[in-house]
Amino acid sequence: MADETWPIGGGEAGRLLRGFSESSSALGAPSAWPAALKAAAQLMLSSPTPMTLFWGDKGFMVYNDAYAVIAGARHPGILGKSVFEAWPEVLEFHRDVMAKVLGAGGQLSYRDLPLELHRNGRAEEVWLNVDYSPILDEAGEPAGVLAIVLETTEAVRTKLAQEAAEQALRARERQLARVQKIGKVGGLEVGLREGFVNKRSPEYLVLHGLPPEAVNESHEDWVRRIHPQDRITTEGHFREAVAGTATDYHAEYRIIRPSDGALRWISANAEIERDEAGKPLRLVGAHIDITERKEAEAQQRLLLQELAHRVKNSLAMIQAIASQTFRSATSLEAANETFSARLAALSRAHDLLVHGNWSRATLRDVVTGVIGIQGEPERFSISGPAVAVGPKPALSLSLILHELGTNAVKYGALSNQTGRVDVTWRIDEIEGEPHFRLRWQESGGPLVTPPARRGFGSRLIERSFPSQRARVENAFPPAGVVFTLDAPLAALGAEENGEEGH
Repeated sequence: MADETWPIGGGEAGRLLRGFSESSSALGAPSAWPAALKAAAQLMLSSPTPMTLFWGDKGFMVYNDAYAVIAGARHPGILGKSVFEAWPEVLEFHRDVMAKVLGAGGQLSYRDLPLELHRNGRAEEVWLNVDYSPILDEAGEPAGVLAIVLETTEAVRTKLAQEAAEQALRARERQLARVQKIGKVGGLEVGLREGFVNKRSPEYLVLHGLPPEAVNESHEDWVRRIHPQDRITTEGHFREAVAGTATDYHAEYRIIRPSDGALRWISANAEIERDEAGKPLRLVGAHIDITERKEAEAQQRLLLQELAHRVKNSLAMIQAIASQTFRSATSLEAANETFSARLAALSRAHDLLVHGNWSRATLRDVVTGVIGIQGEPERFSISGPAVAVGPKPALSLSLILHELGTNAVKYGALSNQTGRVDVTWRIDEIEGEPHFRLRWQESGGPLVTPPARRGFGSRLIERSFPSQRARVENAFPPAGVVFTLDAPLAALGAEENGEEGH
């Protein structure tokens, strides 16, 4: 017969236990329970902390209302049932607990224990803090297991979500850093409330050649890094943008990077945050290395200048060829044949200049190939040792000789009927190193006067040869232009090997 007075209290779980009888539960009526079980059950039922106990070898379950919440839809069906029957999805886990606590009298403690429970009719991932300890009978032997259970599922899920978010953030930061590195972009922030308070990203520091400790460099440090020619304009523009009402800031300027002394072009783009009164609060933006773009633009401008110069020279050359050809021709047919041949030679020379289609050749090949377009080789004298020339020096020499020849046709020794050009070269030993010297000397032409200004052609002649140790001199004595080029023989890509001339 059920004891309707014990256990005392215990809410719904206590009421259900008071209804237990010999026929309704393997535990029997509570009045017949052993003293150790009664004491543990009464303590557990009076506690607001979720608790359950497993009694005997079968682990018959008794729990309080707080644990019933954790049991979900399994309650009240599992009250008084074996733990192995109540939670079959974690059977092996509970067998291990019973063996270690009930069998061996030990204690177990778990924090954020992950279990998959079917407490509401479906698989559910659950995390628990569980402490297991033995319940001793009158003889001091383990007779049951007491479990204090706290569900941490929500806390763990929140923690996992935060960790996932942090990992995603770190991944995005790594990806952003990679993109900034590839794109040569560095971030920056400047506090504007009181003066200039700088914060530089790691990518910015790399871009500007700064050490890690320069993350909060001063405004003056930034100014000193700007190229002297851009410094006043750049800082003035920055201060005007901050002091004004603009919310966008853009500038392009050069810096000299402290780490290696390299000159780099920087494009700065930023937003200026202001308060309601328009006072500047903060500037946030990015620096982009645009050096390659600036160099490409400069190269393009140079190519356009060179193209215009060559077109002008070509027209002058064609005019000179036509004048020379038709002036000395014996018939119209002969003049046409000679003029066409000379135009073809001029076209081939330009193909070599434009495409750089030089295989390894001798210096004589280069000289005769370029002056051949003049159509009057008898007005040239060529002499010098046989010297092999690499493709790049050959192209540079052809540019120089073509420019000299064009000038001679337009203004110099080849602009009349009597002028001549001597092209000579030699190899000298200077301080144990072989040096090459080329000389272009005009004579018999109009009286020479030095040019009033240096044009593009002069700069082309002076800068074309690919050696920093080369020395170029263009002189203008009254008798005729004299051009000399001195350079180490190694700059031609070959050594001296023999004599040739005529």
